Amino acid sequence: MSLTALVTGAGGGIGLATVVRLAADGVDVIATDVKPQSPELPAGVRYVPFDLLKGDPAVLLGNLDGRPLDYLVNAAGLALFDRDGSVLDTDEAVWTATLGVNLHALRHLTVAAVPLLRQGRGRSIVNVASTAGLRGMDSPLDAYQVSKAAVVSLSQSLALQLGPEGIRCNTVCPGAILTPMIEPLYQENPDRRTNMEQRTPLRRLGLPEDIANAIAFLLSEQASFITATDLVVDGGWIAQIR
Repeated sequence: MSLTALVTGAGGGIGLATVVRLAADGVDVIATDVKPQSPELPAGVRYVPFDLLKGDPAVLLGNLDGRPLDYLVNAAGLALFDRDGSVLDTDEAVWTATLGVNLHALRHLTVAAVPLLRQGRGRSIVNVASTAGLRGMDSPLDAYQVSKAAVVSLSQSLALQLGPEGIRCNTVCPGAILTPMIEPLYQENPDRRTNMEQRTPLRRLGLPEDIANAIAFLLSEQASFITATDLVVDGGWIAQIR
C-alpha cells in the first residue's frame, strides 16, 4: 500500500510543487487550498477546497476515509506585502490574518492530524517556514516574520514531544523563491528581482521545485534520523547576514 500525504497550500507555488513531487514518488496525495484547483495538479491526486481558517480540520482529515496519515506538509502561507511592515504601525487586521494562516491554522490542523500520524508508517511532518523567521529583513514584514519564527519554534517543540513515538517534525526555510505570491512584486519592479539575484551567492532565485525536493527528502526514510531541524534552502543568502 502506498504512503499517504496531506499537503496544504496546494493551489500553487511551493504547495503545488510538493504535490507534484510526492505524486511522482508514488505517494497518495490529498491536496488542499482555499484557491481553485490548479490545472497542473497531477492525475490521481484528490483536491479538496478548504479554508484552514474557518473549516474544521476533522472535516478535511475525513477525506482520508479512515486511512492512516503518513506525511503532513503544512505549506499554506500568507504574506501581505502591501500592508505588512513595522509592528509600530501595522494594522491589527494584518497581524490577525497573517498569524491566523501561518501559525494558528497550522497548529489546529497538526493537532488534529497527530492521531492519524501515529497510525501511519511515514510519521513525518514538514512545516514551511522562512529565512525571515530566522533572520531579520531589510524592510520589516513583522507579522510575517513573527509568524514564521513561531512556526520554527513550534516545530522544534513538536519534534521533541513526538520524537519518542517515532514522529519527526522539521521545517524548510525558503529564501527568495519565485512563487505566484512574490512574482507580481518582481514584475512591477524588475530591479528588485535583479538585486535579489545578485545578493544570492548562487545568483538566481529559487524555484518552488527546489523547496519541494527538500520537503520530499525530509519526509522520506532517507531523513529518518533528522528531526527538530530547520533546513534552509536559499542559495546561500542567509550566510551573508549572520
